[in-house]
Amino acid sequence: MEKYYGLSNVQVDQLKKEGKQNLQPLSNSKSLKKILSDNLFTLFNAYNFIIAVALFSVKSYASLIFMIVVLINAGMSILQELRSKKMVAQLSIITSPKTIVLREGTKISLDNEDLVLGDLIFYEPGNQISTDAKLIEGSVEVDESLLTGESISVTKNTKDTLLSGSYIISGSCYAEVVHIGINNYATQLAFEAKQRTTAKSDLIIFFNKITKLLSFFTIPLGGLLIWQGLFLRNQPLDITIISTSTVLLGMLPKGLVLLTTLSLIGSVYKLGGKKALIQDLFSIETLSKIDTLCIDKTGTLTYGKMEVSGIYPIGDVSHSSLENLLGAVVTYSKDNNSTFQALQEHFKPEVETPYKFIQQVDFSSDRKWSSVTLKQIGSVIIGAPDIVAPHFDIKKHIGLIPNEQRILLIGHMKTAIDKNSKLTGIEPLGIISITDQIRQSVPETIDFFNTNGIDVKVISGDRPETVSAIALQAGIKHASSYIDASTLKNDSDLKKAILEYNVIGRATPSQKSKMVCYLKEKNRVAMTGDGVNDILALKDADCSIAMGSGSDAVRQISQIILLDSNLSSLIDVIKEGRLVVNNTIRSASMYYVKTIYTVGLAILVILGNLPFPFIPFQIMLLDMFVEGFPSFMISFEKNTKKPVDTIGSHVLKFSVPNALSIILSSVILYFYSLIQPLSLAEYSTILFVLISFLSLHLIYRIYRPLNRYRGCVLFINLIGFYLGITLFSPLLKLQPMTSRLFTILAAAIFVSILITYFFVFLIRKNLE
Repeated sequence: MEKYYGLSNVQVDQLKKEGKQNLQPLSNSKSLKKILSDNLFTLFNAYNFIIAVALFSVKSYASLIFMIVVLINAGMSILQELRSKKMVAQLSIITSPKTIVLREGTKISLDNEDLVLGDLIFYEPGNQISTDAKLIEGSVEVDESLLTGESISVTKNTKDTLLSGSYIISGSCYAEVVHIGINNYATQLAFEAKQRTTAKSDLIIFFNKITKLLSFFTIPLGGLLIWQGLFLRNQPLDITIISTSTVLLGMLPKGLVLLTTLSLIGSVYKLGGKKALIQDLFSIETLSKIDTLCIDKTGTLTYGKMEVSGIYPIGDVSHSSLENLLGAVVTYSKDNNSTFQALQEHFKPEVETPYKFIQQVDFSSDRKWSSVTLKQIGSVIIGAPDIVAPHFDIKKHIGLIPNEQRILLIGHMKTAIDKNSKLTGIEPLGIISITDQIRQSVPETIDFFNTNGIDVKVISGDRPETVSAIALQAGIKHASSYIDASTLKNDSDLKKAILEYNVIGRATPSQKSKMVCYLKEKNRVAMTGDGVNDILALKDADCSIAMGSGSDAVRQISQIILLDSNLSSLIDVIKEGRLVVNNTIRSASMYYVKTIYTVGLAILVILGNLPFPFIPFQIMLLDMFVEGFPSFMISFEKNTKKPVDTIGSHVLKFSVPNALSIILSSVILYFYSLIQPLSLAEYSTILFVLISFLSLHLIYRIYRPLNRYRGCVLFINLIGFYLGITLFSPLLKLQPMTSRLFTILAAAIFVSILITYFFVFLIRKNLE
């Protein structure tokens, strides 16, 4: 039996028999075998493996240390991809595994996978709707906020559709299953989310492009070097292989990816202590570069929990008597929507009350009121002021009430009422103000975004007026201007709205997704969310962020989870990301200078039929004090400014001038040696010291402007390099520095500095 997305074999058989619905196969995500092959059998790894085999064959075992870095790089890439695959595979919007079904007149509990079309299912308060169904009998209040973002409950009556993923908050009903598997609304959202690809790391993309470019040089240069060594210069095989390997390994900056990955892993642990769970390693980098942050209202700007903020008696009613009466109301009320949860939390249902319960009318978004009838006093009605007592001038009584999200009127009738009763002669007893409190840290957080060049846009499924009021309190720019997404007629209107407004209400999941895509045309976009209605937009964003209090599905699919649902945690993530990116960009210039001049020198020695002037140990010493130590120490710098340079432009401004200077100086020195003869050993010695000087000069340029920390690092690096040359002089095979060699070296350094700053000037002028 072919497997289909979200369907059991029984369901597949039924759908094929009835021919009513489309069958869609499971998403073809990468298999474990594919992930392993994609990360192990790469061109980069192949080159390194061939070099390793060649070195092993000539028993140059000490030179094989580089393979440790190669294997660690591949292992980390595999782990990251496996983690992402697991996150997507676990995506599920339906968290309730079973449903009550009426079969042969008996209610039984079935696994959702065993439901079939036409099944009659029973729902009551607290149940999650597990499959799309048509309401057959009864009336219920449904919370669809998880799907739509709209916080107000919806009344569902006979023939209405119940959407999978929503919750029953009051009433009970029987409904007929109309969709199963991929055809369910909630499953379609999950299925779409699984088809979207995650944004890639700019740093890794750049590293891979350079590696791919270098691959075009590796084979021909390596082949020519071996051919010349063996057949033109008659060198022994082992010397030829070691010399060629030195050249080829110098072209491939293996440690750079490892340094970047280790820096990001360190950031993950640090951010974990600050309540930010990083599920995608490179999302730290992406977030540090964002231009626009799209956020939801409920659960992001606010706590996502309604609270009673004030009780205001009317007329001669005392505050204490009103509270006692409301305590009895919440004791007997069976409503379970967010408003009554707030009332229950504030007034605390009592075990015993002085009032005897007679009957209750559930809240309905159509009626906009609910009631509890008590024997001693009659009916207490709670609802919208304009519905409960339309002729009562409430404006006179709310002047001192803060600008809250919702106002409820408490009314009284001496007679019992039912859901069909007309509300006449209502005596107002008091006013309740309820709000979804804005998070305490939000204004400060929004101010950080505003001052750091990050545009903040609130896209919500809630009423635009409500969203605007909360956005104003949060400090969102231009929050008083808003638009209702339900009034937008086409994609052109949608694009115009997201570009011109910072506050958008009543946005559907598909609209949110399109808005993020429109913003991505010119900006780097991050998206926060907590409900299923945010999933598509989260997957489309460059960086997806879930609130810890959000749905399981959103947490599963997001790259970053704010465990305490505190938006201010993003400040730490952004700063940490900027720190890693800024330091990696600078480190990259230290690594790529060797790559550039090694390629240049390799071409020169081939053209001149000369042996490569360096031995592996000399390259290893340069790696240690030009790449390793200074790039490691720079990672401790606290540079949290938004990155100004891309990695490419930084390499162009810093690595290229020094590398070109090394290449040209080598050519000049070679032609000088033809006029004033220098032995190969003398030439190699001068060239090694010259390259060491220009490489350390590059570190100085990158470290500028110097401060105490950078100055100390440079000093320690110079001392370490000097001690390395002194202690390992026999292994370096350098010639003693005679006065003649020193004079030539001094002249070479002077010329090389002039060449370096000529290229610095030329490149900067062209970049401006």
